[in-house]
Amino acid sequence: MDLTTTQIGERIKVLRKEREWTLQDLSDRSGVSVSTLSKIENAQVATSFDTLLKISRGLEMNFDAILSRSAVGGDGRLTITRNGQALNFSNAMYDYAVHSGELRRKHMIPLIMEIKARTLEEITNWSSHEGEEFIYVFSGKILLYTEYYEPCALSAGESAYIDSKMQHGFLNRGKSRACILSICFSSGLDFSDLERT
Repeated sequence: MDLTTTQIGERIKVLRKEREWTLQDLSDRSGVSVSTLSKIENAQVATSFDTLLKISRGLEMNFDAILSRSAVGGDGRLTITRNGQALNFSNAMYDYAVHSGELRRKHMIPLIMEIKARTLEEITNWSSHEGEEFIYVFSGKILLYTEYYEPCALSAGESAYIDSKMQHGFLNRGKSRACILSICFSSGLDFSDLERT
């Protein structure tokens, strides 16, 4: 299921208004500026994974709930994402496919990312979020940039594991498509104490 920038913005606006919050209220809770929130809600800018993660925490809900209205009851820990059923969104740097989006109360967010950016100037928003991240390149070649280390070239079949609080970003360094599996982990992603949405 592909979500447009407009649909994501509308979903965030609905969730904010359900709480009777102003843009400033959500900004205070999420750490995302009022101007950025306004641009996202009005589909003037495509958001990143990091920004959606901050907004979801500000809304006190699971990251995936921003992308999907469905919720699964019970305590089961099984979900299957069939071909074409991932929750998709994109920005100028990356295309994201969120897997296991309907499973709530999880500590990991599995993403398939196509790396579109080919120059540092195209990375307009460096990633930085709580937890740790496992990165596995399954097609193409990438450059992994991190805040504290030299850029690292990775090819298909290679991986990296990083502290995702470091600013980081990816570049496609080949002529073909570059795709990675990114698994973001944080014990802070457990929303079991919160009411499900």
